[in-house]
Amino acid sequence: MTTLFQFLDHHAPTHAAVCFDTAAPTFRHERYEAYKATRQAMPEELIPQLGKIKELVRAFRIPLVELPGYEADDIIGTLARAADAQGMESLIVTPDKDFCQLVTDRIKLLRPSRDGSAMEIFDADAVRNKYGLGPTQIIDYLALVGDSSDNIPGVRGIGEKTATPLIQKYGSLAELYNHLGEVEKKSIREKLTNERDNAFLSYELATIDCKVTLPIGI
Repeated sequence: MTTLFQFLDHHAPTHAAVCFDTAAPTFRHERYEAYKATRQAMPEELIPQLGKIKELVRAFRIPLVELPGYEADDIIGTLARAADAQGMESLIVTPDKDFCQLVTDRIKLLRPSRDGSAMEIFDADAVRNKYGLGPTQIIDYLALVGDSSDNIPGVRGIGEKTATPLIQKYGSLAELYNHLGEVEKKSIREKLTNERDNAFLSYELATIDCKVTLPIGI
């Protein structure tokens, strides 16, 4: 509620939507059975609060969008890209680094604060400053390092200190594998070779689907 009030008061959006996951498996679960398998269950005391959150959103006449088979991420990505195509600016309210892949000149992230202070706007320059990579390269980065919160495997033994310079040098995961023989360090080359399937699976799992058919438009 605090975050919603902050957003409405400080940014006065002309359009807004709140997106939720559903309990139904997504295409990512079908692709990789262990997807999100290690994530802790929602605390029992939080479950009844979800209904109250949805009630609050509806009371503000803000569209509440959820679609079985897709994550809230995919719905948000689809709406943001649709707005971008119409020349509209979008703010995605999230602390999730995965959304950095969506950032453009017109799509920015708005990161909620834990203490109720002003929310930080995260644009393309902020993504580059934090990760050393452009927004479109964040998927390539996640394909290598994985994401423990979603149980995306990545390449075992490749961390951020190794992944970042590799993507900086070759530009993308595909180009890295096209030039695998050029990777100087033998141990890294072997890890990439042995984990090739996991790398491209992780790329697929980390990619936000921005072409979801939704019951709502901009």
